[in-house]
Amino acid sequence: MFEDIKVMLPPSMQSDDMVMLLIAAVLCVGVLVLYFLLMPRDSMSSRVKVIQERHRAMRNQATSARQRRKPEASVNFIRKVVNGLQLIKKNQIGKTETLLVQAGFHSKDAIYVVAFFNLILPIILGIAGFFIMQTLGANPNSRWYLFNYIWPVLGAYLGLKLPVWYVRRVRKKRYHQIRKSLPDVLDLMTICAEAGLSLAASLDRVSRELLLSYPEMAEELTMTSLEMGFLPDRNKALSNMSERCQLPEVRGIVSVLIQTEKYGTPIAQALRVLSAEFRQTRMLNAEQKAAQLPALMTVPMIIFILPTLFIVIIAPAAIKLMITMGK
Repeated sequence: MFEDIKVMLPPSMQSDDMVMLLIAAVLCVGVLVLYFLLMPRDSMSSRVKVIQERHRAMRNQATSARQRRKPEASVNFIRKVVNGLQLIKKNQIGKTETLLVQAGFHSKDAIYVVAFFNLILPIILGIAGFFIMQTLGANPNSRWYLFNYIWPVLGAYLGLKLPVWYVRRVRKKRYHQIRKSLPDVLDLMTICAEAGLSLAASLDRVSRELLLSYPEMAEELTMTSLEMGFLPDRNKALSNMSERCQLPEVRGIVSVLIQTEKYGTPIAQALRVLSAEFRQTRMLNAEQKAAQLPALMTVPMIIFILPTLFIVIIAPAAIKLMITMGK
């Protein structure tokens, strides 16, 4: 196969030049992917836009027929490719959509983007692995010649798993931010409940107060408040919130809110108790992490600190001893 590629090259280009160009292109693509994955970016404008679009869509759905916005050309192309190749299986739609919603991707086109990258990334990384195999395993007498055949398989496997790993990483970071915001959310909701606001009004007010400090939780509270205003069953809106944020703390808050709605118990007292429990849990977690530090610092201390300390202590005496023996 590699000899066929050599025949297709221009006369002025050698096979080694072609391999180096392809490896450079693959490295550039990898650097760009890592840049977009790891680059810290302000998602405030996108979150506000998502909340506004969700509000507008629910209002239009409740009053009149919704007019769908014309998608972009790139999204249209991705949708055509995915639908043409039938990359989305019916038994996987619900699970994938749930994962995307939990990660904060509420667009209906997100599942098509994930399926499209599940198609092209294995091909790109598999081709990159093939050229790496041809470059490193050119000598059949090499010790690692047979081991080089793993590069195309490894590239295809990584390309298949990278989209799901990225979505799960985003979901984990989002859950972490939501968990951090819960004590403050409960305190603000307690103040709003004691001031006489309804549950929907309390959620809307708290979401506006937390928009800058905790945008992830503000987005969830805004959507829950909107759904409580449009859905016929208020408990359904709270259940949707627990499905979007599958955290034990969020499920506990939702259960308390549903119970207070059902039996008419005072909501402020229940929220105050939950807030105290969450703050105590956060303090216990911090103390647990602090207690683990001595054990975690033992190995770095042995490897990096103690040798330097021994050198500082022993080196002067050793130098003096060498000078004395030299005389």
